Amino acid sequence: MTPWLLPLLSAAAMFVQDVLGAVMVQAEARGRAHLAAGCDVLQDAARMTAAVVTTGTVLLSHDLALKAAVVAATLAADYGGTWTGVTLGKRIVRHEEGE
Repeated sequence: MTPWLLPLLSAAAMFVQDVLGAVMVQAEARGRAHLAAGCDVLQDAARMTAAVVTTGTVLLSHDLALKAAVVAATLAADYGGTWTGVTLGKRIVRHEEGE
């Protein structure tokens, strides 16, 4: 893989992880167990991807510019993913019937 695609992959994995995490928390709070569990499983897959890309590939390398790019892209995606997840969760997560 081209080294400069790694910041994009890491950012995408972090974004997905944060969106799913925010939706998961809202689903848990509203008693939506199946939605929360599904988000949790997918969030773990995204977290593992981000960990492998950042720690296993980039942060152990000797390319300082690539390390900085991965950290910056991942942190930006962290913020954007949480904001997006909260916004999306407000729209899609509702209380179960009968509550």
